[in-house]
Amino acid sequence: MSAAAGKRSKAALKAFLAAEEDPAAEVVVVDPRAAEFRLLGAEDPGALQAIREVFAGTNLLDDQEKVRRILRTRSEIQKEWGDARDSFLAIGRALISLERELTKAEFARLRHGTERLFPFSDATATQLRQIARAVDGGRIPALACPGSYGTAYQITLLTEPQLQVARERGLIRPDVTRREIMQLRREVAADGAEPPPPGRLDRARLREERARLGERRAHLAEELAMVERRIAQIDELLSPVIDSEAETVG
Repeated sequence: MSAAAGKRSKAALKAFLAAEEDPAAEVVVVDPRAAEFRLLGAEDPGALQAIREVFAGTNLLDDQEKVRRILRTRSEIQKEWGDARDSFLAIGRALISLERELTKAEFARLRHGTERLFPFSDATATQLRQIARAVDGGRIPALACPGSYGTAYQITLLTEPQLQVARERGLIRPDVTRREIMQLRREVAADGAEPPPPGRLDRARLREERARLGERRAHLAEELAMVERRIAQIDELLSPVIDSEAETVG
């Protein structure tokens, strides 16, 4: 007999004895799965509502075990998502702390050698530092920071007027998607003005986009230069071997 079965038997026996003492008492057998289901639902009522809407018209809602499994999985993922956020914030803060300890020349060297020292590129390191500054500076509440650093970084690119609109629309939240933030940036100009009528050239928005593309091009050019340098180093290391093999063949 399993431990779980033993527990159920003891619970049933206890209920039976109580009924013997009081014949009017109702025998109730507790189902631990149902209790867990109610507990998970009470902790996150919005999840139950979402499940009802997503699976409306199907038989899944009649299967308590499947609903319980979805709720448990959601709970586990929410925890891991929060842990991921805490991790990249900690990395960003560590990089900022290191930046303060180094001279400008030393930090420039560090940026050039980022991929040799850390498991990410300089572009990623820049994003992580920017997110950490935004959170620690209060622009993004820590608990509202998304679990995806790519999405969190998009929020840091919002201007104050755009950020205000994002707050009004309820977009500053942990589960916001990158698509939602990008859509906001397309709909709301950097100064918070309404988008221009169709066919009208929005020079301010184009200048902002060009600046972003220029920044991205600089990062890509920097990464490409690092790749080229590494290839040259590898070729230099391999050249004696290649020459030796050629002499052997000759």
